[in-house]
Amino acid sequence: MIVDFTGKQVHVIGLGAYGTGRAVARVLSARGAHVTVSDVKPAAALAGEIAALKGADVTIQVEHDAYRGIEEADLIVPSPGVPLDIPPLLRARSRGVPVVSEIEVAFWIAPCPIIAITGTKGKTTTTALIGDLLRDAGRNALVGGNIGRPLIALAETAQPDDLLVAEVSSFQLEGTDRFRPRVAVLLNLFPDHLDRHPTLDAYRAAKARVFANQTAEDSAVVNRDDPEAWQLRQLTRAGVMPYSTERPAPDGADLSDGWLRVRSERACPADAVRLPGPHNLGNVLAALAATHAAGASLGRAAETIAEFEGLEHRLETVATIGGVTFVNDSQATTPEAAIAALNAFEQRVVLIAGGRPKVHHFEQLAEVASRRRASLIVLGEAADEIAAAAEAAGVCDVTRAADLREAVQMAVERVEPGEIVLLSPACASFDMFENMAARGRAFKALARELSAQKGAS
Repeated sequence: MIVDFTGKQVHVIGLGAYGTGRAVARVLSARGAHVTVSDVKPAAALAGEIAALKGADVTIQVEHDAYRGIEEADLIVPSPGVPLDIPPLLRARSRGVPVVSEIEVAFWIAPCPIIAITGTKGKTTTTALIGDLLRDAGRNALVGGNIGRPLIALAETAQPDDLLVAEVSSFQLEGTDRFRPRVAVLLNLFPDHLDRHPTLDAYRAAKARVFANQTAEDSAVVNRDDPEAWQLRQLTRAGVMPYSTERPAPDGADLSDGWLRVRSERACPADAVRLPGPHNLGNVLAALAATHAAGASLGRAAETIAEFEGLEHRLETVATIGGVTFVNDSQATTPEAAIAALNAFEQRVVLIAGGRPKVHHFEQLAEVASRRRASLIVLGEAADEIAAAAEAAGVCDVTRAADLREAVQMAVERVEPGEIVLLSPACASFDMFENMAARGRAFKALARELSAQKGAS
């Protein structure tokens, strides 16, 4: 583990829009490292990212010049979007150069404990709520990682009494070595990112690394209701705090007689939770357990939770037009996430789904849509695949749309007052949009257009 970076040759890979590579470059160059940043994109496409490094003592290599001299580095830090099996990394590893993720380096320099939240879905909501609970309990919580600022940027400015609250992904965890969160939270585990991880076992192993270096002094908050997540508790040496909405968890967090409880003590009435869906009750329980494990008071937890409205693109109510509620759940990029969204509402739903598939099993989503008597509008590369599963499951109203605008128009034709138009794609966005946020914003813009038309009529 490098503690003193003075004079070290550090090669950073990736200048992506999320800023991880830039943050690593700035922090380590300020600590005396000789930093080179490589990106295979042309300089013109990276103009904004390169400009953001102005003033930092950093060498930038782009296009065909990228990776020059990487085998001579003392340390390589790829951005999360960079697969660890690209040829330059394999060459460097064969010569003994360590390759680690940004969150690993953040752990090396952090002067305070880290709370790390991972899982297939629910990470961002849970991370944000933990930050709010800690701050309302009087702790200085710095929230980042895969949400907001990179963890290394937070670690650089943190003080010993702070707490770093980090959403961490499988991409970040697979590049860790000694990363040790004081509190690790595992929300759930189901197939995702199999376009990056070669197998489900590899994805599971990456997620499990959140527990790898924990000791008996640490805490692991684990979903008792998710069999895959619960099984991984065996891989930690930390004290396990289970949470459950389905069964008592006296040594963790549970739901009992209409109350969310931690270690059998009432923390918040369940009906104070404003986030829709039973899965979000689980996320709130996980946040309560993690906050308690971090040593913070839950005295104001009920007030904090009652004020927490959730985050953009996650079951976000966009508009109510003529009695019809439009909900943006663009973050739902797997069938399991779309199922949770469907089950969050008692009303009938017109579901807009499709995009670039990350997995190829839509049968369970189709069965839930059929049972809920949902109308289904499909689009994107997965449209035929989802439609075939839906028709086989007996969904009586399945329609294909050319694009999102047409999908929203079709939804309006099928929905009645009191019902929901739900964008919960069950797929990635990259066949039609830059990312899931762009897809969600497009849906919101279409809803605003409809609202304006309704107001003008």
